[in-house]
Amino acid sequence: MKKNFILSIIVLMFSLVGISMKAQDFHLSQFDMLPLYYNPAQTGMYSAKDNIKYRFAGTYRSQWQKLNGKPYSAVGAGYDMKMKRFGAGLLLMNHIAGASNFDTFSMAASGAYQITDPKSKDHFLSTGFQIGLYQKKFSQRDLLFENQYNSAFGLDPTLPNGEDLPDMSILKFDASFGIFYKYTDKKKRFDPSIGLSLYHINRPNESFTGQTARLPMRFNGIFNCDVFFGEYITVTPSVLYMSQAKAREINAGIITAYKLQNTGYSILGGAALRVKDSVVLHLGMRHKNNTFRISYDIVTSDLMKYSGRRGGFEMGFIYCGK
Repeated sequence: MKKNFILSIIVLMFSLVGISMKAQDFHLSQFDMLPLYYNPAQTGMYSAKDNIKYRFAGTYRSQWQKLNGKPYSAVGAGYDMKMKRFGAGLLLMNHIAGASNFDTFSMAASGAYQITDPKSKDHFLSTGFQIGLYQKKFSQRDLLFENQYNSAFGLDPTLPNGEDLPDMSILKFDASFGIFYKYTDKKKRFDPSIGLSLYHINRPNESFTGQTARLPMRFNGIFNCDVFFGEYITVTPSVLYMSQAKAREINAGIITAYKLQNTGYSILGGAALRVKDSVVLHLGMRHKNNTFRISYDIVTSDLMKYSGRRGGFEMGFIYCGK
C-alpha cells in the first residue's frame, strides 16, 4: 500500500508538470510515421515517381503502464495532398497524461511549397508552414490526495479529497515552420534527406493562472538515407535530434526492408537507441507505398526503478492514394 501511494504521488507530479514548469512536447518512437508532427515542409511532398496524390497517417502510443495502472497515451492523425508544387494537410493530436487525465488536444493546418523545379531528377527542396490551435485541460476530480488515503485499503477515490480546485482549460494559437531537402539520383545506391523545423515559433503563453509561462520552441533535425542493396533489400539509417528548453533527445536507428519476390510486399525490422532513455524495437510490413509498423520501448533510464523495463508500445500506419 505504501508503494502504491508513492507511485500515485509520482504520477501526480508528472501530470502537473505542465502547470508548475515549462511544458515540453511528447515524442514518438516512430517519428517517420507522422511527418506533419515533425516537419510541415513534408506536407504533400512525395516522390514524383510514385504518383501519389494524397496520404493518410496515424499513430497510437501508450507508455508507463505500470505507474499506478494509468498509462500515458498519444493519438495522432494526419492527412495531406499534393497540388502541383503545393501541398496542403491537416494534423490532429491528442495526448492524455496519467492519472490526472491531463489532456492536450491540437489541430493544425499545414501548407508546403516545392522550391526546386518539379522536373529536377536529382534535387528536391521544399518549405512549409503550420498554424493551428491547441487546448490543455485537466480536472481535480481525477486526482487523488492524502485525505483519500485509508490506512486499511490505501488510496480510496470514493473519499472526499478536501480540496477546492476548479477545472482548468486554456486555448492557444500555435505556429511552426520547416524546410526539407532530399537527393535522389537514380544512378546512386542511396537517397539521403534532411529536414529542419521549428515549432511554437510564437511561444504562446500557456499558464493556467495570471502568470506568464511561455511554451518553449521545439527544434527538430531529422536525417535519413535509403541505401539500396540490389532489388530486394533497402536499409534506412535515421537520426532524430530534438531540443526544447533544456530537454534534448537523440534517437538513432536503422530499419531494414526485405522485398518478397514476385509480390509488392516488404517485411520491415529494425532497432533504435533513444540516448539515455530506451532501446526501441521495430517490426512491420510495407505494401508498395503503404506501411504498417509496431514498436516497443525497453526502458534504460532511471525510470526503470519504478516501471521495470516496461516502456512504451506504439503502432503507426501510412496509406497513400494515387
